[in-house]
Amino acid sequence: MLPLRNNVEGYLKGEKIRMQEETLEEIQIETSSLTSPTTAIVIANPTSGSYMQNKQQIEETITYLQKHGWQAELRLTKAAGDAKRIAKEAVEQHIGVVVAVGGDGTINEIIQELAHTDTALSVLPSGTVNVWARETGIPLENAGARDVLLHGRTRQIDLGQTGDRYFLLMAGIGLDGEVTRAVEKQSVKRFGVLGYLFVGTWLGLGYPSFRVVIQIGERTIRTAALQIIIGNTQLYAGAIKYTWRAKCDDGLLDVCILRKQNVFGRIAVAIDFLLRREQRRQWVQYETCKDIKIRARRRVAMQIDGDSAGNTTRSFPPVDFCVVPDTLKVIVPLNSPEGLFSKP
Repeated sequence: MLPLRNNVEGYLKGEKIRMQEETLEEIQIETSSLTSPTTAIVIANPTSGSYMQNKQQIEETITYLQKHGWQAELRLTKAAGDAKRIAKEAVEQHIGVVVAVGGDGTINEIIQELAHTDTALSVLPSGTVNVWARETGIPLENAGARDVLLHGRTRQIDLGQTGDRYFLLMAGIGLDGEVTRAVEKQSVKRFGVLGYLFVGTWLGLGYPSFRVVIQIGERTIRTAALQIIIGNTQLYAGAIKYTWRAKCDDGLLDVCILRKQNVFGRIAVAIDFLLRREQRRQWVQYETCKDIKIRARRRVAMQIDGDSAGNTTRSFPPVDFCVVPDTLKVIVPLNSPEGLFSKP
Protein backbone atom coordinates (compact mmCIF):
# COMPACT_ATOMS: atom_id res chain seq x y z
CA MET A 1 0.00 0.00 0.00
CA LEU A 2 2.89 2.35 0.75
CA PRO A 3 4.24 2.43 -2.85
CA LEU A 4 0.71 3.13 -4.11
CA ARG A 5 0.31 5.95 -1.62
CA ASN A 6 3.68 7.40 -2.64
CA ASN A 7 2.70 7.19 -6.30
CA VAL A 8 -0.59 9.00 -5.66
CA GLU A 9 1.09 11.73 -3.61
CA GLY A 10 3.76 12.13 -6.28
CA TYR A 11 1.13 12.43 -8.98
CA LEU A 12 -0.85 15.04 -7.00
CA LYS A 13 2.33 17.00 -6.24
CA GLY A 14 3.27 16.96 -9.92
CA GLU A 15 -0.22 18.14 -10.93
CA LYS A 16 -0.04 20.95 -8.36
CA ILE A 17 3.31 22.13 -9.75
CA ARG A 18 1.99 21.94 -13.33
CA MET A 19 -1.12 23.99 -12.43
CA GLN A 20 1.02 26.59 -10.65
CA GLU A 21 3.25 26.88 -13.70
CA GLU A 22 0.25 27.28 -16.01
CA THR A 23 -1.24 29.93 -13.71
CA LEU A 24 2.07 31.80 -13.62
CA GLU A 25 2.25 31.67 -17.42
CA GLU A 26 -1.29 33.08 -17.73
CA ILE A 27 -0.44 35.90 -15.31
CA GLN A 28 2.67 36.71 -17.31
CA ILE A 29 0.64 36.82 -20.54
CA GLU A 30 -2.01 39.08 -18.95
CA THR A 31 0.65 41.34 -17.44
CA SER A 32 2.40 41.58 -20.79
CA SER A 33 -0.84 42.58 -22.52
CA LEU A 34 -1.57 45.17 -19.86
CA THR A 35 1.85 46.77 -20.05
CA SER A 36 2.15 46.72 -23.85
CA PRO A 37 1.88 50.25 -25.28
CA THR A 38 -1.44 51.38 -26.72
CA THR A 39 -1.21 53.03 -30.13
CA ALA A 40 -3.42 56.03 -30.74
CA ILE A 41 -4.07 58.60 -33.44
CA VAL A 42 -5.60 61.89 -32.27
CA ILE A 43 -7.52 63.62 -35.09
CA ALA A 44 -8.17 67.36 -34.90
CA ASN A 45 -9.22 70.14 -37.27
CA PRO A 46 -6.74 73.05 -36.96
CA THR A 47 -9.14 75.52 -38.64
CA SER A 48 -11.94 75.06 -36.13
CA GLY A 49 -12.40 77.62 -33.41
CA SER A 50 -12.47 74.92 -30.76
CA TYR A 51 -9.01 73.70 -31.80
CA MET A 52 -7.47 77.15 -31.46
CA GLN A 53 -9.03 77.48 -28.02
CA ASN A 54 -7.86 74.04 -26.92
CA LYS A 55 -4.57 73.67 -28.81
CA GLN A 56 -2.43 73.69 -25.68
CA GLN A 57 -4.68 71.18 -23.89
CA ILE A 58 -4.61 68.84 -26.89
CA GLU A 59 -0.82 68.95 -27.00
CA GLU A 60 -0.76 68.32 -23.24
CA THR A 61 -3.00 65.31 -23.77
CA ILE A 62 -0.55 63.82 -26.29
CA THR A 63 2.30 64.31 -23.79
CA TYR A 64 0.13 62.91 -21.00
CA LEU A 65 -0.62 59.74 -22.94
CA GLN A 66 3.01 59.30 -23.93
CA LYS A 67 4.11 59.60 -20.31
CA HIS A 68 1.70 56.77 -19.49
CA GLY A 69 3.24 54.48 -22.07
CA TRP A 70 1.02 55.21 -25.06
CA GLN A 71 2.34 55.66 -28.56
CA ALA A 72 0.17 58.67 -29.39
CA GLU A 73 0.35 60.92 -32.44
CA LEU A 74 -1.58 64.06 -33.38
CA ARG A 75 -2.85 64.23 -36.97
CA LEU A 76 -4.37 67.46 -38.26
CA THR A 77 -6.91 67.56 -41.05
CA LYS A 78 -6.29 69.81 -44.04
CA ALA A 79 -9.44 69.39 -46.13
CA ALA A 80 -12.98 68.03 -45.98
CA GLY A 81 -13.00 64.26 -45.63
CA ASP A 82 -9.54 64.12 -44.07
CA ALA A 83 -10.81 62.80 -40.74
CA LYS A 84 -12.30 59.82 -42.53
CA ARG A 85 -9.11 59.28 -44.53
CA ILE A 86 -6.90 59.43 -41.44
CA ALA A 87 -9.20 57.01 -39.62
CA LYS A 88 -8.95 54.59 -42.55
CA GLU A 89 -5.16 54.79 -42.44
CA ALA A 90 -5.25 54.14 -38.68
CA VAL A 91 -7.27 50.98 -39.25
CA GLU A 92 -4.88 49.81 -41.97
CA GLN A 93 -1.95 50.37 -39.58
CA HIS A 94 -3.74 48.41 -36.82
CA ILE A 95 -3.83 51.43 -34.51
CA GLY A 96 -5.56 50.61 -31.24
CA VAL A 97 -7.50 53.84 -30.69
CA VAL A 98 -8.64 56.80 -32.79
CA VAL A 99 -9.36 59.85 -30.67
CA ALA A 100 -11.81 62.32 -32.20
CA VAL A 101 -11.22 65.93 -31.18
CA GLY A 102 -14.49 67.66 -31.98
CA GLY A 103 -18.21 67.11 -31.89
CA ASP A 104 -20.73 64.57 -33.10
CA GLY A 105 -20.23 65.46 -36.77
CA THR A 106 -16.52 64.65 -36.52
CA ILE A 107 -17.33 61.41 -34.73
CA ASN A 108 -19.80 60.43 -37.45
CA GLU A 109 -17.16 60.96 -40.14
CA ILE A 110 -14.64 58.82 -38.27
CA ILE A 111 -16.95 55.90 -37.45
CA GLN A 112 -17.55 55.29 -41.15
CA GLU A 113 -14.04 53.75 -41.20
CA LEU A 114 -13.93 52.27 -37.68
CA ALA A 115 -17.05 50.12 -38.13
CA HIS A 116 -16.29 46.38 -38.25
CA THR A 117 -12.69 46.88 -37.10
CA ASP A 118 -10.68 46.38 -33.90
CA THR A 119 -9.78 50.07 -33.69
CA ALA A 120 -11.70 51.74 -30.85
CA LEU A 121 -13.23 55.22 -30.84
CA SER A 122 -12.54 57.69 -28.05
CA VAL A 123 -13.43 61.37 -27.81
CA LEU A 124 -12.01 64.67 -26.59
CA PRO A 125 -15.27 66.65 -26.90
CA SER A 126 -15.04 70.15 -28.33
CA GLY A 127 -18.13 70.39 -30.52
CA THR A 128 -21.31 72.42 -30.28
CA VAL A 129 -23.51 70.03 -28.30
CA ASN A 130 -21.34 66.91 -27.77
CA VAL A 131 -24.28 64.51 -27.50
CA TRP A 132 -22.16 61.32 -27.43
CA ALA A 133 -19.97 62.69 -24.63
CA ARG A 134 -22.99 63.81 -22.61
CA GLU A 135 -24.74 60.50 -23.26
CA THR A 136 -21.88 58.36 -21.99
CA GLY A 137 -20.62 60.64 -19.23
CA ILE A 138 -17.34 61.64 -20.89
CA PRO A 139 -16.26 64.91 -19.21
CA LEU A 140 -16.48 67.94 -21.47
CA GLU A 141 -13.20 69.34 -20.13
CA ASN A 142 -9.97 67.99 -21.57
CA ALA A 143 -8.32 66.69 -18.39
CA GLY A 144 -11.32 64.56 -17.49
CA ALA A 145 -11.80 63.27 -21.03
CA ARG A 146 -8.19 62.13 -21.35
CA ASP A 147 -8.46 60.22 -18.07
CA VAL A 148 -11.25 58.19 -19.67
CA LEU A 149 -8.72 57.08 -22.28
CA LEU A 150 -6.51 55.59 -19.58
CA HIS A 151 -9.08 54.35 -17.11
CA GLY A 152 -12.22 53.83 -19.18
CA ARG A 153 -13.90 50.68 -20.41
CA THR A 154 -14.00 49.37 -23.97
CA ARG A 155 -17.48 48.33 -25.10
CA GLN A 156 -18.81 46.87 -28.32
CA ILE A 157 -21.91 48.71 -29.54
CA ASP A 158 -24.34 48.79 -32.46
CA LEU A 159 -24.58 51.35 -35.22
CA GLY A 160 -27.56 52.46 -37.24
CA GLN A 161 -27.28 52.57 -41.01
CA THR A 162 -29.12 54.27 -43.84
CA GLY A 163 -27.87 53.70 -47.35
CA ASP A 164 -24.09 53.40 -47.07
CA ARG A 165 -23.83 55.74 -44.07
CA TYR A 166 -23.60 54.70 -40.42
CA PHE A 167 -24.93 56.71 -37.51
CA LEU A 168 -23.94 56.45 -33.86
CA LEU A 169 -26.69 58.50 -32.22
CA MET A 170 -29.80 59.00 -34.30
CA ALA A 171 -31.34 59.93 -37.60
CA GLY A 172 -34.32 62.22 -37.94
CA ILE A 173 -36.94 63.03 -40.56
CA GLY A 174 -39.18 66.09 -40.48
CA LEU A 175 -39.02 69.04 -38.11
CA ASP A 176 -35.64 68.18 -36.61
CA GLY A 177 -34.14 67.79 -40.09
CA GLU A 178 -35.44 71.25 -40.96
CA VAL A 179 -34.10 72.69 -37.69
CA THR A 180 -30.66 71.16 -38.31
CA ARG A 181 -30.55 72.64 -41.80
CA ALA A 182 -31.60 76.07 -40.51
CA VAL A 183 -29.04 76.00 -37.68
CA GLU A 184 -26.25 75.28 -40.17
CA LYS A 185 -27.43 77.97 -42.62
CA GLN A 186 -27.84 80.65 -39.97
CA SER A 187 -24.59 79.82 -38.14
CA VAL A 188 -26.18 79.60 -34.69
CA LYS A 189 -24.33 76.42 -33.76
CA ARG A 190 -21.99 78.51 -31.66
CA PHE A 191 -24.85 79.04 -29.20
CA GLY A 192 -24.97 75.28 -28.53
CA VAL A 193 -28.18 73.79 -27.16
CA LEU A 194 -29.77 77.25 -26.84
CA GLY A 195 -29.29 77.81 -30.57
CA TYR A 196 -31.10 74.58 -31.40
CA LEU A 197 -33.89 75.35 -28.95
CA PHE A 198 -34.38 78.86 -30.35
CA VAL A 199 -34.53 77.71 -33.98
CA GLY A 200 -36.62 74.68 -33.01
CA THR A 201 -39.18 76.91 -31.29
CA TRP A 202 -39.19 79.38 -34.16
CA LEU A 203 -39.77 76.73 -36.83
CA GLY A 204 -41.72 74.27 -34.70
CA LEU A 205 -44.87 76.33 -34.27
CA GLY A 206 -45.48 76.60 -38.01
CA TYR A 207 -43.83 73.50 -39.47
CA PRO A 208 -46.38 71.52 -41.57
CA SER A 209 -46.91 67.86 -40.77
CA PHE A 210 -46.34 65.26 -43.50
CA ARG A 211 -48.18 62.10 -44.48
CA VAL A 212 -45.99 59.04 -44.12
CA VAL A 213 -46.16 55.27 -44.56
CA ILE A 214 -43.88 53.34 -42.22
CA GLN A 215 -43.06 49.67 -42.72
CA ILE A 216 -41.76 47.72 -39.70
CA GLY A 217 -41.54 44.03 -40.50
CA GLU A 218 -45.00 42.95 -41.63
CA ARG A 219 -46.72 45.94 -40.02
CA THR A 220 -47.65 49.12 -41.87
CA ILE A 221 -48.20 52.41 -40.04
CA ARG A 222 -49.93 55.29 -41.83
CA THR A 223 -49.96 58.62 -40.04
CA ALA A 224 -49.39 62.36 -40.23
CA ALA A 225 -46.14 63.17 -38.43
CA LEU A 226 -44.19 66.22 -37.36
CA GLN A 227 -40.96 64.29 -37.02
CA ILE A 228 -39.62 60.76 -36.77
CA ILE A 229 -36.53 59.95 -34.69
CA ILE A 230 -34.69 56.68 -35.29
CA GLY A 231 -32.41 56.29 -32.29
CA ASN A 232 -29.46 54.06 -31.47
CA THR A 233 -29.01 56.03 -28.24
CA GLN A 234 -31.27 58.14 -26.04
CA LEU A 235 -30.15 61.75 -25.90
CA TYR A 236 -31.14 64.30 -28.51
CA ALA A 237 -29.65 67.81 -28.88
CA GLY A 238 -28.07 67.44 -25.45
CA ALA A 239 -31.32 68.00 -23.55
CA ILE A 240 -34.21 65.89 -24.87
CA LYS A 241 -34.82 62.15 -24.90
CA TYR A 242 -37.12 61.07 -27.73
CA THR A 243 -35.90 57.47 -27.80
CA TRP A 244 -35.66 57.22 -24.02
CA ARG A 245 -35.65 53.40 -23.93
CA ALA A 246 -32.85 52.93 -26.46
CA LYS A 247 -29.79 50.84 -25.62
CA CYS A 248 -26.82 51.03 -27.93
CA ASP A 249 -25.92 47.34 -27.70
CA ASP A 250 -29.27 45.51 -27.85
CA GLY A 251 -29.38 44.90 -31.61
CA LEU A 252 -32.41 47.18 -32.05
CA LEU A 253 -33.31 50.68 -33.18
CA ASP A 254 -35.86 52.71 -31.23
CA VAL A 255 -38.33 54.80 -33.23
CA CYS A 256 -40.28 57.78 -31.89
CA ILE A 257 -43.03 59.07 -34.19
CA LEU A 258 -44.23 62.50 -33.09
CA ARG A 259 -47.78 62.78 -34.40
CA LYS A 260 -49.45 65.83 -35.92
CA GLN A 261 -50.42 68.50 -33.35
CA ASN A 262 -51.95 71.96 -33.35
CA VAL A 263 -49.98 74.92 -31.98
CA PHE A 264 -51.04 74.36 -28.37
CA GLY A 265 -50.31 70.65 -28.66
CA ARG A 266 -46.82 71.40 -29.96
CA ILE A 267 -46.10 73.63 -26.99
CA ALA A 268 -47.29 70.89 -24.62
CA VAL A 269 -45.13 68.32 -26.42
CA ALA A 270 -42.06 70.54 -26.13
CA ILE A 271 -42.59 71.11 -22.40
CA ASP A 272 -43.23 67.42 -21.66
CA PHE A 273 -40.10 66.31 -23.50
CA LEU A 274 -37.87 69.04 -22.09
CA LEU A 275 -38.97 68.13 -18.56
CA ARG A 276 -38.95 64.39 -19.44
CA ARG A 277 -42.43 63.93 -18.03
CA GLU A 278 -44.12 60.55 -18.11
CA GLN A 279 -47.07 61.97 -20.06
CA ARG A 280 -44.85 62.57 -23.10
CA ARG A 281 -45.92 59.07 -24.18
CA GLN A 282 -49.37 60.37 -25.16
CA TRP A 283 -47.95 62.48 -27.99
CA VAL A 284 -45.96 59.78 -29.76
CA GLN A 285 -45.99 56.30 -31.15
CA TYR A 286 -42.96 54.36 -29.92
CA GLU A 287 -41.55 51.31 -31.72
CA THR A 288 -38.45 49.09 -31.64
CA CYS A 289 -37.17 47.26 -34.69
CA LYS A 290 -34.19 45.88 -36.55
CA ASP A 291 -35.09 47.71 -39.75
CA ILE A 292 -37.64 50.25 -40.91
CA LYS A 293 -38.76 51.71 -44.24
CA ILE A 294 -40.21 55.23 -44.39
CA ARG A 295 -42.07 56.65 -47.38
CA ALA A 296 -43.27 60.27 -47.28
CA ARG A 297 -45.66 61.85 -49.79
CA ARG A 298 -43.40 64.88 -50.15
CA ARG A 299 -39.70 65.56 -49.83
CA VAL A 300 -38.88 65.94 -46.13
CA ALA A 301 -35.66 67.19 -44.52
CA MET A 302 -33.38 64.67 -42.83
CA GLN A 303 -30.52 64.79 -40.34
CA ILE A 304 -27.97 62.17 -39.30
CA ASP A 305 -26.09 62.50 -36.00
CA GLY A 306 -26.99 66.19 -35.87
CA ASP A 307 -25.85 67.11 -39.38
CA SER A 308 -28.16 67.94 -42.28
CA ALA A 309 -28.54 64.98 -44.65
CA GLY A 310 -30.66 66.24 -47.51
CA ASN A 311 -34.25 65.13 -48.07
CA THR A 312 -36.28 61.98 -48.40
CA THR A 313 -37.45 61.04 -51.85
CA ARG A 314 -41.02 61.75 -52.82
CA SER A 315 -42.93 58.49 -52.25
CA PHE A 316 -40.45 56.09 -53.88
CA PRO A 317 -38.06 54.60 -53.12
CA PRO A 318 -38.55 54.57 -49.35
CA VAL A 319 -35.75 55.55 -46.98
CA ASP A 320 -34.36 52.44 -45.28
CA PHE A 321 -32.83 52.30 -41.81
CA CYS A 322 -31.37 49.24 -40.12
CA VAL A 323 -29.29 48.31 -37.10
CA VAL A 324 -25.82 46.80 -37.50
CA PRO A 325 -25.14 44.92 -34.23
CA ASP A 326 -21.80 44.83 -32.38
CA THR A 327 -19.96 46.80 -35.03
CA LEU A 328 -18.05 49.56 -33.19
CA LYS A 329 -15.63 49.56 -30.27
CA VAL A 330 -15.86 52.62 -28.02
CA ILE A 331 -14.02 53.74 -24.89
CA VAL A 332 -16.41 55.11 -22.28
CA PRO A 333 -16.17 55.91 -18.55
CA LEU A 334 -16.46 53.05 -16.07
CA ASN A 335 -19.53 54.76 -14.61
CA SER A 336 -21.42 55.36 -17.87
CA PRO A 337 -25.21 55.32 -17.41
CA GLU A 338 -26.34 51.71 -17.05
CA GLY A 339 -29.57 52.39 -18.90
CA LEU A 340 -27.64 53.01 -22.10
CA PHE A 341 -26.33 49.45 -22.23
CA SER A 342 -28.12 46.11 -22.14
CA LYS A 343 -25.00 44.03 -21.53
CA PRO A 344 -23.04 44.06 -18.25
